Amino acid sequence: MNLRSHILYTALFAASAVAAPAAWAQVQEPAPPAQEYPSPASEAQTPPMNEAPAAKSAASTPISDQKIEQFADAYVAVQTIQEKAANDLQTAKEPAQADQVKAKAESDMIAAVEKSGLKVDEFNQIVETMTANADVRERVAAKLQERQGGG
Repeated sequence: MNLRSHILYTALFAASAVAAPAAWAQVQEPAPPAQEYPSPASEAQTPPMNEAPAAKSAASTPISDQKIEQFADAYVAVQTIQEKAANDLQTAKEPAQADQVKAKAESDMIAAVEKSGLKVDEFNQIVETMTANADVRERVAAKLQERQGGG
């Protein structure tokens, strides 16, 4: 597996973990507001949110509505490819057959992302931003709900 597809594959699992629950959480019950309860010692040492500078910079990157639309299109297509690959892997009888299924799925996922108008790197960046930015996560979740007939 090459680095590009490995990153995409990792990002897709991360997107599944972040986007799907966020979509359902919006329907079922809102998340409680984030609250910080710093101890007096921690207030003197570091300001809040300094723990993850990479996440903070990803969270501050604005993402256009068009990119959110493209991401949602790519995500839905990729999710379908992943589901088919998972089923095919369960029926694969030989390691070579399983490798073939994985290779085809990787190729199809990259093609699906690129067909949406995004580059794989852009797709991965949106996934990273979603993990750090609730607004982006909610925007993506809303688009995914629209595509699943829920909105």
